[in-house]
Amino acid sequence: MLLSVVLQGSFDRVVGSDGFFHIAQAGRVFQGGMPWMPHSVFADGWVDHQLGFHLLLWPLTLVLPPIAAAKAGAGILGGLALWAIWAFARRANLPVPWALALLPIGCGWLFWLRLEMPRTQSLSLILLLAALAALREDRPRWLLGLSAAFAWTYHVALILLPVSLGWAAVAALRDRSLRPLRLPAAATAGLALGWTLHPHAPGTWRFLYQHVVLKVLNRDALPVGLEWTDGGLDALLRHGWGALLALGIAAVATALARERQTDTIALLGLAAAATAAVGLGTKFVEYALPLSFLAAGAAARDAWPRPPRAWKRGLVLVCAAAVLWSGLTVRRAVLRTEPPPDRLVPAMQALRAVASPGDIVHHFSWNDFPELVLHGPEFRYIVGLDPHFLALQDPELWRLYEGLGGTWSGDRSTVIRERFGARWVLLVLPYVGGEQALATDPGLRRLWKDEHAVLYAVKPTP
Repeated sequence: MLLSVVLQGSFDRVVGSDGFFHIAQAGRVFQGGMPWMPHSVFADGWVDHQLGFHLLLWPLTLVLPPIAAAKAGAGILGGLALWAIWAFARRANLPVPWALALLPIGCGWLFWLRLEMPRTQSLSLILLLAALAALREDRPRWLLGLSAAFAWTYHVALILLPVSLGWAAVAALRDRSLRPLRLPAAATAGLALGWTLHPHAPGTWRFLYQHVVLKVLNRDALPVGLEWTDGGLDALLRHGWGALLALGIAAVATALARERQTDTIALLGLAAAATAAVGLGTKFVEYALPLSFLAAGAAARDAWPRPPRAWKRGLVLVCAAAVLWSGLTVRRAVLRTEPPPDRLVPAMQALRAVASPGDIVHHFSWNDFPELVLHGPEFRYIVGLDPHFLALQDPELWRLYEGLGGTWSGDRSTVIRERFGARWVLLVLPYVGGEQALATDPGLRRLWKDEHAVLYAVKPTP
């Protein structure tokens, strides 16, 4: 916890733009609805698929300013995620559990970076590890409750189905019993219970199909975030090398062990699958690294029940050096890539001086949405969080939106006014060619500009 909070305090930025939205939504989680994207799938009813996460952030919004609350939430949950790795390792009697918790962040600065985002990654990892503990200890009631909580937190909860099936298969084959099959049944029942009892049900089921099935199975046809598509061998070697190293150690130790426990085989399979997934997108590094080191710990427990003291002392130095290097790398990356968190405050103040609450503001990138919502919650926007929320609701409108942000041949103002219903246009800088293109549009009047944004008024229909 101390490591995580100190790292957050070492920079003034918010890691990842989505955190702006999450803290804004957490502050109004009990108000119901989400009015900010009237053209998206949420026009048919808001489904907060990360409700559990927003409920945990809500107390922080009562005592801290929004940016501070976002950073505090990320720091606390990031620290708890590392604690969860340690707790699982200790509960499973793995050697040096503190090292198994620290080595993933020491060997993967991107993993630590993702834990410091005010998003659901840390909470998802905590719930996954708790579910793995329930699987290991054959506690279907625990698994049912954890699965229901996971369903309220993140759609990644669906991974509990293959995870529980794989674990139960290993246990059933080793025990020559069907008793372990209670576990995937409990996980399935828990997920169904969570989505059915969710305050936004039955829309939860429709949105589950939209957000998971259509998104994952149509990654080439529908727009998705970069973290889903930036994988490949290069990403695996740069960000998943620690997982590959741990898997290698686990494989060697498993081969040398006289007896192999069920959790060792199950963890090795899960870690291998998660590491392979890094080749699809870097977001999977948040599961690959901790699972791989836990698999290595389980294999080492089977092969060397009593590790020598000198080995433990050496790990202290390795962990300290690796964590220091990784923390400095995270800090440099954040300061280099993340903009100042209050950069759009002056632009929203200028907009507030001329616009009315409820007005639609056109922006040219779906990545702008979280910051706009936090600093201008009284206005409405076009698309955000995931671009497919607009693409699924109105494919033609999405194509228009993409065109307006690219090489549009006509006046943008006409389409913005008539198809999107927007009275105002905010161009967030830098945007290559944006100012030049909008300057030639006779239907736009520039009202305000600073180094981060340009505000325009859309002239009414002649």
